[in-house]
Amino acid sequence: MPYLRAWYDRYADHGFEIIGVHTPEFIFARDPGQVKAAVGRLGIRWPVILDNDQVIWTAYANRYWPTIYLVDTDGYLRYRQIGEGAYAQSEAAIQSLLTEKNTDLELPELLPTLRPEDAPGAVCAPTTQELHIDAVGNSQPPLDEHLSFTLPAERVDGHFYLDGTWRVIDDGLTLESEGGTITLPYHAATVNAVLSPSADPDLLPYRRDDPLHITLTQDGESLHPGSFGEDVYIASGQAMVRIDAPRMYTLVRNPDVQIRELSLSIDEPGLTFYAFSFGSCITSGVNHTAKE
Repeated sequence: MPYLRAWYDRYADHGFEIIGVHTPEFIFARDPGQVKAAVGRLGIRWPVILDNDQVIWTAYANRYWPTIYLVDTDGYLRYRQIGEGAYAQSEAAIQSLLTEKNTDLELPELLPTLRPEDAPGAVCAPTTQELHIDAVGNSQPPLDEHLSFTLPAERVDGHFYLDGTWRVIDDGLTLESEGGTITLPYHAATVNAVLSPSADPDLLPYRRDDPLHITLTQDGESLHPGSFGEDVYIASGQAMVRIDAPRMYTLVRNPDVQIRELSLSIDEPGLTFYAFSFGSCITSGVNHTAKE
């Protein structure tokens, strides 16, 4: 998103247009109201197509979030970038297409890297794979059944573990008891979670003013401020996250990649979990080896 916003600011007046295609991964992301809210929150000023039936996804034989396609003014596909990265190459391709139509166009130097993890020399180590509800380590929860979980003593990377009473709804897990925890062994630098304050779409507008709050601990201690993700704040000496809308929350940004355990504690029912995702790209000169 930082690069898309910067490219739009730089080149929109020279004939460059962005059309965002939102192909939802989760049920809640099919709601136009939620998409509009996300567009506003992320500062998106270009049109966004809601591709609920995967028509555009299928037409482009797309397989990955995100993928960038550059189409010239004659309608020919001229460039494709799968996944994050290659920002300088993508911007150079934009400039090349713009100058094809206007050889006298004077364009700025390519952007410098906008995030430390994109800089030359940054290291990307292997991480825990993205986890969905089928990665519950306690047991395999049957659909639509209320199940009470107890945190097991032994926990392994590649799964997450529940405590409390939970129910499977569509592609998520909703906490039904007054309190509960999600415990995640992982190896990565960054941890993101797709969470919602409710599984009921009718309640989501009310939860914006009455959010849920979760407490984060890492390896049995409150998450260190130096490892806070963008959505974490400190209150009464604890690392907290305000869950007021269904979206991805960035929970952890550790300075290195190690084997760790993250716990999310919830003190009221309603929290719905959809997925964990991970990142490992860190600036050079930092130890990125996983502990044995």
